Amino acid sequence: MNITVFGATGAIGQLVTQLALDHGDFVKAYVRTPKKISLKHPNLSLVQGELSNSSTIEKAVAESDVVISTLGPASDMSRKLKGTPIADGHELIIKAMKKHNKKRFITLATPALQSDDDKKNMSTILPGVLAKILLPNGYAEMKKMEGIIKQSNLDWTVVRIINPNVKYTGQSYDYSFGDQSAKISVSRENVAKFMYSAARDNQLIRKMPIIYNK
Repeated sequence: MNITVFGATGAIGQLVTQLALDHGDFVKAYVRTPKKISLKHPNLSLVQGELSNSSTIEKAVAESDVVISTLGPASDMSRKLKGTPIADGHELIIKAMKKHNKKRFITLATPALQSDDDKKNMSTILPGVLAKILLPNGYAEMKKMEGIIKQSNLDWTVVRIINPNVKYTGQSYDYSFGDQSAKISVSRENVAKFMYSAARDNQLIRKMPIIYNK
């Protein structure tokens, strides 16, 4: 596959990129600072640009089979709202995909972004409540992304995560919509594995699974 990865210099982004390269895919990594990505591979190419640059984003997605975003808002506890750069970037990515007739989009979020499939459960309710109180900037990003993604006609999957700071020791993973108990934690490695598997599987199109370590 030809895969474009946004957020490729981040921890999860680099893991997704490496998985794709290991499976023989061609990866176009969209980066603001190329020197922050240490991966070297003949199937890897870089596109340098800001998340606000629509023409560069179009260049990055023009030949893609799948677009993956591992971008997420900073854990900013400031009460002052500072804009929604991640959500705005998603809007430009989706517009670029529509322009080039690209359909498959996989992105990252938290359960503050709500799914129509959600059942009432601690994993579907508590993260949004806490984010609204403690992380108003991140909450604003999630709510704006929710509208942008749900209104698009793409074949999207939103991979929702809570506390992706667990050390990976070979744990497997599962997902929930609140219909079953889910641990409130997941390793970055398992997030990357799930996002990459979603790129090769159409079962979760227009779904928002919450991923957790088993």
